[in-house]
Amino acid sequence: MALVLAGVVLPDPLGTETVLRRGAAVARAGASWMFTTAEFALTLPGRIEALLTRIETLMTRIDNVIDSADAVVAHVQRTTGAADIVVASASAASHTALELIELFDPIAKKSEPMARRFVDNLSDDEVDAAIAMVDQLPGLLDHMEALLPILATLDTVSPEIHELLGVTKDVRRAVIGIPGFKFFRNRGEDKLNDELEDEQR
Repeated sequence: MALVLAGVVLPDPLGTETVLRRGAAVARAGASWMFTTAEFALTLPGRIEALLTRIETLMTRIDNVIDSADAVVAHVQRTTGAADIVVASASAASHTALELIELFDPIAKKSEPMARRFVDNLSDDEVDAAIAMVDQLPGLLDHMEALLPILATLDTVSPEIHELLGVTKDVRRAVIGIPGFKFFRNRGEDKLNDELEDEQR
């Protein structure tokens, strides 16, 4: 079919029907593109808002991670400070221990043979006796506490004791001066010896 343009008949090698089909296809493609573009333009604000929401959520998570990292760093700093204190204390204790070792090492070396000899010569019976003696220490302490007040008064009793001894010596001299006292004393000693021999039999 020929195409007439401004009164001039132009050849139509493709045919008018074909041109119309192609024009319709182009129009449909253009309309589809416009529809898709319009749809995209309409949904673009929602997508941008969703994207901003995700970005905000991501920023919140990043802030949380940063806060956690800060907390970890602070904890590490506290732990490091505590470790420094422990190291300083250990260093001071080590220095003190070295001083004590230097002080007591000569004493230990000198007393080691005596201590070894003491331990080597210590029998089981002696160990048991030492344990028994230690067990008696509380009772002994009670007796000593009761005895200490009496011992404190001995300095006031001392003159009276000296006077009593002097009187005793005078009485002894007087008794020895009695006539026949030596005879009676010897007789009494003989009698005591006989009784002692009878008891031993």
